[in-house]
Amino acid sequence: MSRTCPECQTQYDDEILHCPEDGLDLSHVEPDDELIGRAIGSYRVVKPLGKGGMGAVYMAEHPVIGSKVAIKFLHPQYATDKKIVDRFFNEARAVNVIGHDNILKILDLNVTDDNRHYFIMEFLNGKALQDLVKPDVPIPLEQTGPILLQICEALQAAHDHKIIHRDLKPDNVYLIIHKGKKNFVKVVDFGIAKLTDEQGQSTGKTQTGMVMGTPAYMSPEQAGGMTTRIDARSDIYSLGCMMYQMACGKLPFPGSSFGEVLIGHLQLPPPPLKEIVPDIPDAYEAVIMKCLEKQQESRYQTMTELHDAILSVMESLGITRDLPTADAAEVSAVLGTKTSSNPGAKTPAKSSPRPALPKKQSTPNATRAVQQAHTAYQPPPAPKPRTGLFVGLGAGGLAVVGGLIFVMMQQQGEENRKAAERAAHLAAERVAQDAREAAKKAEEAQKAQENEKIFLSVVSEPLGALVEATWKDGAKAAATPFDLSVPKNVKVHFAFSKREFFPYATDVIADTPQVVKATLQAEPKAAAPLRVAKPRDEESSKRARPAANPDSKNPDETIPVEF
Repeated sequence: MSRTCPECQTQYDDEILHCPEDGLDLSHVEPDDELIGRAIGSYRVVKPLGKGGMGAVYMAEHPVIGSKVAIKFLHPQYATDKKIVDRFFNEARAVNVIGHDNILKILDLNVTDDNRHYFIMEFLNGKALQDLVKPDVPIPLEQTGPILLQICEALQAAHDHKIIHRDLKPDNVYLIIHKGKKNFVKVVDFGIAKLTDEQGQSTGKTQTGMVMGTPAYMSPEQAGGMTTRIDARSDIYSLGCMMYQMACGKLPFPGSSFGEVLIGHLQLPPPPLKEIVPDIPDAYEAVIMKCLEKQQESRYQTMTELHDAILSVMESLGITRDLPTADAAEVSAVLGTKTSSNPGAKTPAKSSPRPALPKKQSTPNATRAVQQAHTAYQPPPAPKPRTGLFVGLGAGGLAVVGGLIFVMMQQQGEENRKAAERAAHLAAERVAQDAREAAKKAEEAQKAQENEKIFLSVVSEPLGALVEATWKDGAKAAATPFDLSVPKNVKVHFAFSKREFFPYATDVIADTPQVVKATLQAEPKAAAPLRVAKPRDEESSKRARPAANPDSKNPDETIPVEF
C-alpha cells in the first residue's frame, strides 16, 4: 500500500504521514487502491462503490464497449478460509439458480492469479429502498404497494428453488428505471442465503445457535439462533418488518442494543400501527401484523399468499399495481449525467486514477526535519546592485562601501542561518509532535480494540431461570431474559438453574453478537409414599378403646375414659 500526495503527486510508503517535499499532512489521505485500473476478465476496475465485512464492491468498465458492471471482491485475508470462500461464492450460486428479473444478475465468478476471489454482477443505476424511508414519515401504499408486490414475486421465485434470503432489508432492495418506469425492483445480496434440499433441510453448515442477518429485520427463529427452523416464512417476517417501517416511519422493535432488539422479536408484540398512524387502512394493518406473528404457523405461509393479500387491499382502495413513469431528469440520471448507485454501502467516489509514479525512499526523521526546514524557509534573493551609488566615488569611497557591504552580507548570512536553525527546530518539533500524536492514536486504537464489547442476549425455555455468567475478570447473575456485555473474544461460562428443572451449563466464545439460549429439562416428580397403618399391641388398643356406658340403652354408645 502507498499514499499519493495530492499537492506534488508523489507516492510514498504507507507509513509516511507527511510529504517531505511540501510538508502536507498525509494522514487523512486514503491509501492508494491496488485494484483501481486493474483488468479483471474483460473489464477494468474504475472506482470503489462500497465495502463490507467480507468484501468490497467496485465499478468496472469494458474498455472497448464502455459497458459497466459491479465486481465484488472477497477481502484477501479470507482467501485461505474455505468456509468463508464457499459462503462468498454461495451468493453467485444462489442467484444463478433463481434467474428472476427482479433479482440482481451474476455474470461471472473466478479467482485472479494472486488469489483474489470475485464475481461480476450487473451494474445498477438507481437507489436503495432505504433512501425512501424517513424517520416518523409514513410512505403511502400507493408508492410502496407496487414495490412490495415485486419483492414478493422475486422471493417466491427464490423459495421455489429452495433458497431463503435471510437478510431482507431496505438496503438490499434496489429501485431502478426499467423500460421508462421507475421503482423497478432488484433484490440484492444473497450472501448469507440458505439453500435447502427437497425436504426443506438446510444444505449449508451454519452452526446451530449462530445469529445471522440484520437485527432490526430478523425473524424470531433467526433471533433465537434456531437455524433448523428458518424457512420461507422467515423472509415473510423480515418483509413484514419493512412494511411496518414504511407504513409509519418506525421499526417494530427499535431497541437501544442488539440484545434488546432480539428480545423484542422473540417475546414482545409490535406496537399497534393504529396508535402511530390512525388513518392506516384496517385491512393493510392486519396484513402487516399477520406477517409479524411470532409463530411461523400464524404468518402467511408463502410469498404468493402475502402478494395476493397486499394486492387485494390495493384493489379495494383503488390503487394500481402499475409502476410510475420516470420523468426526464430521472432518465437522464440513468444515462450517465449523474453518479449512479450500486449494491453495497455508499462511499464517496475517488477522483480519476493517476498514473503510478516511482516511490521515493522513506527518510529518517532527522533528515526529514532538515528537508522540511529548507521547505519552510527560502533565503531572500540578494539585492540588485545600485550602480548610481558608485558614480563619482573614489577608491577610498569604494573601499568604505565595500566594507559596509561585507558587514551587511555577514549580518544577512547570520540572520539567514538563525532563521534556518529556527525553521529546522520548528520542523523537528512538528515531527516529534506528529510522532507523539500518532503513538497516542495507536495506543487509543489498541485500547479501543481491547475494550470492544460484544452483546449477548441470554434467554431460556422456560423463562425466569437464574443464570450465573462468568468470564475472565468479570461475572454477572440475573434471571432470564437479560442482556450481557462482555469483552470481545472472551470465553463466557453460563450456568442455568431453575427449581424443578435440571441445571444446564454451556461455554460461549463472544466473537460476535449472539443469543445464548438454554432449554431446561423438567425433573421427574417422585410418587408420594403409601402410608401403611402399623398394628398396635393389644394393651394399647384396650387403653385407647372407649368404655361402654352402663346406663345407656344403646350398647354401642360409649363414654370417654380418662387415665
